[in-house]
Amino acid sequence: MNKFRGCMAVALVSLLLLNPIIAWASQAEVDRLKQESENAKKQVDDINSQKEQVESSKRELESQANSLSGQITDLNTQITTVTGEISDTEEDIAAVEADIEVLNVTLEETQKSLDAQKESMKSRIVYMYENKSTNTLINYLESGSMAEFMQRLEYMQNIAEYDQAAIEKFEQTELDLEETKAAIQEKSDELSAYQSTLKSKKSNLGVLVNNTATALNTTNGQIENTKAAIAELEKQLAEAKEREKRLQQQYQSAQVALAEKLAGEHGGYTGGYSTTDEETLILAALIQAEAANQGDAGRLAVGSVVMNRVANGRFPNSVSGVVYASGQFAPVTSGRVAIILAEGPNSACQRAAAQAIAGNTNTDALFFCTYSYAQNLHNNQVAAEQAAAEAEGREPRAGIGFLDRTSGTTINAHYFYNYN
Repeated sequence: MNKFRGCMAVALVSLLLLNPIIAWASQAEVDRLKQESENAKKQVDDINSQKEQVESSKRELESQANSLSGQITDLNTQITTVTGEISDTEEDIAAVEADIEVLNVTLEETQKSLDAQKESMKSRIVYMYENKSTNTLINYLESGSMAEFMQRLEYMQNIAEYDQAAIEKFEQTELDLEETKAAIQEKSDELSAYQSTLKSKKSNLGVLVNNTATALNTTNGQIENTKAAIAELEKQLAEAKEREKRLQQQYQSAQVALAEKLAGEHGGYTGGYSTTDEETLILAALIQAEAANQGDAGRLAVGSVVMNRVANGRFPNSVSGVVYASGQFAPVTSGRVAIILAEGPNSACQRAAAQAIAGNTNTDALFFCTYSYAQNLHNNQVAAEQAAAEAEGREPRAGIGFLDRTSGTTINAHYFYNYN
């Protein structure tokens, strides 16, 4: 990263030291600037690619963070539900324990009543034995009559039956209470076990929340890192674009300077060049690559430029020499012309090539480019002069723009020109 910044800074300083408009340029200089311009564009593309990758990672992390946040919300909802269940269970346990406490009191009172009943029965039995009231013969002898004797027997039987019934009742009550107590205790144990399960579940949910929160914090940290990386890449991208722009301007100016150097005296081609069928096809292929959709006039004008150069002593004196001259025609460099030659140029472009070679030219221009390119180059040069003039505290020089320094004709989308 620092190495990149250092290289960028050196390049920018070097570019700032250069004139916005190059006064002269060799073919080697043009080729060098073209290569540097292409390298700068590649660097911009590479940084854009890195930025897109980091932005994609950021989107994935943000999606992951949203998912984790949703999980935390869901877990907290579950914890709230379990906490409510624990509270309800605690209330149920408290109610059961209260029931058990009431049963214990009832059992205690029942036991006391049973003990009292048994003690009363025991006292009566002792009393009757001590007073011989249980001796049937004695009761008979002591009875004044048979009726009294029968009453005594019935009374003793009633007392015995009452005591026996009371004891059985208390014993049954005690048994029922014990069974009820056992059932309630069982319920209490179940509730306690359920409460323990709920507390364990709550604890586990708490652990999950903590773990998920930790993962969320980590993800948020990674998101911040990607944001920082994106910010750094955007800064690098701005610097790289500025470098690409400056190199492109230098390349454009160098091309113009080289063209001016090569131009010299110029005049239109009027025919007389002896060419081969192969060169006619080469010219037709260039015309098709440069102006296939520019109409008859536009196609003929491209062919005219090539033939005007053939006739000019500053350029090669053959069609193939002009077409394949280093750095002159982009479709040659890109391989487009070779592809068209392999397939065969279309008839309209072959006709335009033949007319141009025959001298039926429609322009005396030595150069051409798209009009939008010419206008953009003009605007850049004027802006550069205005910026330089402002920095130096002077008035901008007139006639500094590309269109000011050339005279030409616009045919469809192309500008055909010579230097003034």
